[in-house]
Amino acid sequence: MRKLDAEILTIGDELNRGEIVDTNSAWLAEELTRLGAHVRWRTSVTDDAGDMEEAMRRAAGRARIVVSTGGLGPTDDDRTVDVVAATLGVPTVTDPAHEAKLVARAAARAFVLTPNNLRQVRVPQGAKVLGNEKGMAPGFLVELGGSAMIFMPGVPREMKGIWSDFAVAEVAALVGTGPVTSKRIWRSFGIGESHVDHRLRGLLDGVADATLHFRIAYPETLVTVVVRRPSLVEAEAVLDALDVEVRTRLGSHAYATGDQTLAAALGARLLARGETIAVAESCTGGMLGQYLTTVPGSSAWFPGGIISYANAVKEGQLGVRSSTLATHGAVSEAVVTEMALGVRERLGSTWGVAVSGVAGPSGGTAEKPVGTVWLALAGPAGVVTHKVVWPSERELVRTFAVFSAMHLAWKSLTP
Repeated sequence: MRKLDAEILTIGDELNRGEIVDTNSAWLAEELTRLGAHVRWRTSVTDDAGDMEEAMRRAAGRARIVVSTGGLGPTDDDRTVDVVAATLGVPTVTDPAHEAKLVARAAARAFVLTPNNLRQVRVPQGAKVLGNEKGMAPGFLVELGGSAMIFMPGVPREMKGIWSDFAVAEVAALVGTGPVTSKRIWRSFGIGESHVDHRLRGLLDGVADATLHFRIAYPETLVTVVVRRPSLVEAEAVLDALDVEVRTRLGSHAYATGDQTLAAALGARLLARGETIAVAESCTGGMLGQYLTTVPGSSAWFPGGIISYANAVKEGQLGVRSSTLATHGAVSEAVVTEMALGVRERLGSTWGVAVSGVAGPSGGTAEKPVGTVWLALAGPAGVVTHKVVWPSERELVRTFAVFSAMHLAWKSLTP
């Protein structure tokens, strides 16, 4: 066992039945890594008391730091406090501060407390209480077999609050002043994982204590570099130097770092230029507009769009000529060109982007198979078009079309 080895333990039948996606583990893994801990294990266990005790003992036997979420509520299947107390050989006790908060909250809402409500304000005797400012159940810290074990509720909002307010300081104290781990994620689109790997081959040659990782987050490819240095300043300096090289090698495929989405990156460029973009959608049925409006403040650069699924709407609302549709078909360069020009004119935007494709599963032909999508971007200097063919399931085709449209616009707008 190494000093900084860590394990994340999530508790709950619903996790193992697939009813709830475990986002807590991913978030905690990132936090622990940032603090310098080495997350070597992630375990999910049922609400069965025997399973829980076995998992806790195993974690304590191999990790210096164990962080657990789940099983701290008021119901009978919330057994974490009882199992931890039994494992330690101590009784459970009520935490006065959280009991008082529970009683006050019930009184304020004219809510009658039942005996099981008090289950959630218990901790094992002797545990260090970690206050829960966003909920009723306190977190707590205990020592088991030389391992520091932190237990928090499974509700993400409450877990994150306890972590930020109390638990992070406990972990930081355990980690001490050792090397700092820092990472940077580059987001790319329009290039496969194998091609990204090929372009970045040798990126870390001569760079000590650094690792390179790849991950698909459809339809993007994410590149992550993790470095360890004596200080955060030194770690960030290494990442800054690598940033130039990564962007040079990936070119226009790399559009952002961290959590910035392609929609946000496009919006930032439009905002910086004082310009706007409108959308004309066929096969994506409003999905492109939905992606753009996930960005806070998008009304400053996105006036709206027209969903022209039927040809009659393409003609009536966008001004696409019936002769163009008859000659070339809805999924064609000629039609998306007129769609982009039409939406730009009608909505008075700087740019107009159009999408039309065969999303499937039916409707494909030898000339235009399922996955064929035409894109057009109309702007002050004219129209740029692009064709993609991405044979896949319907929703994957639609998603790829949306990202292709955003990426086409992003590439065309120099900073």
